[in-house]
Amino acid sequence: MKMKKFTFILLLLLLAISLSSYSQAKNDSITVQSFKTSKPGLINITDINVGIGLYKINVDYSKQKLSFTSIFGIGIARNFTGGIGSGFTIYNGGALVPLFADFRYFTNIRKTRVFVFADGGVFLNSTNKPSGTMIFANPGAGMVLPLTDNLSVSFGAGLFTQFRHDYEHDSFIIIKNGMIYTFNKKN
Repeated sequence: MKMKKFTFILLLLLLAISLSSYSQAKNDSITVQSFKTSKPGLINITDINVGIGLYKINVDYSKQKLSFTSIFGIGIARNFTGGIGSGFTIYNGGALVPLFADFRYFTNIRKTRVFVFADGGVFLNSTNKPSGTMIFANPGAGMVLPLTDNLSVSFGAGLFTQFRHDYEHDSFIIIKNGMIYTFNKKN
């Protein structure tokens, strides 16, 4: 129960901070737009993910999850980025360290910047628990709100599925919120 309260408070705090920053008055003569070019160069994505387990939740590592991840990426092609990430994930049965690849495709729908993402990788288990090493896949979609020329807030959701060594799998509905920093080249 404490994990749910902590997660809920953390999400509300992140939402309040990001919305209060975004809702500040802007000068109409300057348009702040993240990813001014279609190929942003180097990026850093820092996310907080919260997941609620689906179907079989009476097994360790399947009821709920809270992840803190950081991704270092690069623009691969027009509107398409790829990167490598790691972080820390807390479950109802313990904690694991993810190591994964992240791919995102960004586009504009009217004035809103949206993206689809696909993550995939392995969880490294630092203990000798029976869960062993797990692999995972995580597709989803989200939107980006620019704060400055280089900094944006992202909000997304997706389906997170992890596969254990015993051919069982666990799925979660996740909410993925974070910050995107682009390292733009100086002209």
